[in-house]
Amino acid sequence: MKKSILLTVFSLILISLFAQKNRYDFASSYFGFEGEFIKEKNSFKYINDQGNEELANLPSTFTPRIIIGATHFWNHADFYISIPIFNFTLEGDNSAHITNDVLTGLRAYPFAIEQNKIRPFVGIGLSGKEYRQEASNGKSQWYTNWQGYYEGGLTYSTKKNKLLSIELKYFPRSSYNVFYDNENALETKLSPLSLSFSYKKVMDFTRVYKSESSQKYLQDLKESYQKRKAFNTYSIGIGLSALIPLSKTELASSNDFINDEIEGNLGLDIGFGYYHHKLDAAARISYRPFTQEEISYDYSYKSQKHSLALEAFKFIGDYHGFVPFIGPYISADNYSIQEKSNKETIIDYQATKIGYGLIFGWDIRLSDVDYFILRTNLRYTPDFSYKIDGYSFTPAQIEFNFIQLVFYPERIKANKNLYK
Repeated sequence: MKKSILLTVFSLILISLFAQKNRYDFASSYFGFEGEFIKEKNSFKYINDQGNEELANLPSTFTPRIIIGATHFWNHADFYISIPIFNFTLEGDNSAHITNDVLTGLRAYPFAIEQNKIRPFVGIGLSGKEYRQEASNGKSQWYTNWQGYYEGGLTYSTKKNKLLSIELKYFPRSSYNVFYDNENALETKLSPLSLSFSYKKVMDFTRVYKSESSQKYLQDLKESYQKRKAFNTYSIGIGLSALIPLSKTELASSNDFINDEIEGNLGLDIGFGYYHHKLDAAARISYRPFTQEEISYDYSYKSQKHSLALEAFKFIGDYHGFVPFIGPYISADNYSIQEKSNKETIIDYQATKIGYGLIFGWDIRLSDVDYFILRTNLRYTPDFSYKIDGYSFTPAQIEFNFIQLVFYPERIKANKNLYK
């Protein structure tokens, strides 16, 4: 099973390991910057203008990143997303380009992060390791190995709630068959390691909940909700979701020069739902568009999916603010698939199919009266074996929505009108 499922199981284990009594110390958000360095020692082959093989040095790179996340489980865990800004080539041949895409990960600290102390961590994550090589005809071949990675490092916390970290990441899939036409390939091996340094400013938005005045305010809100019957409420959610195939996409992989697994780009995850307080359950309608695309010389493959789903899920316990949920979904999925070669259309397919699967994840819920929460959604979809020309274009897959912002509009109104 893919690392996305392992990532979820890993986080759930942390609940039982690090449970404490104060829910308001559960999580703290942060924002910061990361610098990632990839040192390459190998060379790569390419075909020159005369049609002969030549060697060149792979480029070493430095990538500045924006990093957003939060420490959870009372400073024993760290969920984060790291977004690359641009790439610097430090040395090597400029006709090759190497980078790690968006990094989404979870780190575990055996010893809780404390001010003025160094703490070790281990972690796992998901990312696409990208390699692009320019051909003699001016066109580029672009390859991405979507994979799980492992990491370890050290974090130092200052008195002013700043986190300084050094991280070493290991990517197990770092070998590529780079095609110099649509029939012949040369193997290229990249370094599986990257070294990063990060600076993060911690922002504790839950500190205000600890005061006596805040506790009284929350109690007044609960009484107001009961009178107004506002515990049951509508919700609006928005976030970004990544499509992660769990097996080969048969239709696209029927050509050797296309990646074995065509990963989807990030797409919107929009939900309109209704929460029932007594049942501690919710139902919603979600919409998610995804695009998967590959280009190789004069060949292109593009798959677009628009999914409109009805989802129902039940929350299972409240672990000091960490509230997991699970449930089924059914969807209407509109597929649009185009395959072209030498500007001639091979496939132009459109159809709406029924989908179904399992949704699970967790909320960060600080109180029963929050009008804004953070939610993580994961959807498992089996392979429906919907086929074109005998090839399935619907592999089993995971959708991973790391952070979805969920608002309860009726509760916002109740907050504003509390003392009127």
